Amino acid sequence: MRAYYINLDREAERRDHMERALQGIDHERVAAIDGRAWPPTGKSLTRFELACMESHRQAWRKFLATADAYACFLEDDVHFSAEFPVFVTEEGWIPADAHAVKLDSFFNRVMIGAPLPAPLGRNIARLYTRHESCAAYVLSRKGAEIFLRQTENPTRPVDYIVFPEDPIDQGLMLYQLTPAAAIQDSRYLQHYAKGQNFSSAISRLDNPKPEGGPARLWYIVKRETIRLFRDIGRARRYLVNRLVRRLKPEVIPFR
Repeated sequence: MRAYYINLDREAERRDHMERALQGIDHERVAAIDGRAWPPTGKSLTRFELACMESHRQAWRKFLATADAYACFLEDDVHFSAEFPVFVTEEGWIPADAHAVKLDSFFNRVMIGAPLPAPLGRNIARLYTRHESCAAYVLSRKGAEIFLRQTENPTRPVDYIVFPEDPIDQGLMLYQLTPAAAIQDSRYLQHYAKGQNFSSAISRLDNPKPEGGPARLWYIVKRETIRLFRDIGRARRYLVNRLVRRLKPEVIPFR
């Protein structure tokens, strides 16, 4: 399969890092859309989140323009296991029903199903909960088609759509490679004291929060209401996964 890595034109250091890391792997750079060039949105997503979303969508479209069955998608601040090339040069380890396979770990707690054997002593397991980031993942053609549809009018960042809170409820067949074979630079620095300390290419906010008055009150009420409903949903999903599916929270290691 081919690996597509997403990289801003102005991020030459990251581009050099990825070109070195992907030597010997069939890969293609996808020029990322620069959120700095977009106006503030005034919506639930910032211009940077929307630019990131569209950059991933561009990569998915490139994949679907080929006859390939699978493709790997990478952000440009990723570090790889020495064994990573095996997982993008072989495809037989990928479950036939997979829409997406997450190759990295963000080190938040997740719940996964029964392990299936993968190359080099690793496992692959169905992912039942959200696992943050879209730093390194594989999509099938069906998965790319699904996520292109789901991101046409997005209200959440790209990784919340590809690896959502409740994949089962959305009819998604998502899998996790464990141990992970890739890791974002920020996680590498935090957990392994390694990495390059790449500066962030994304700003979190477009517009300041309302300062006071009715606008500020409405902002708080809306934010807390959304948070309450999400917390209720998380609690329900947690109980189903723990009591019905007998799953346990765990952190996916990197190796």
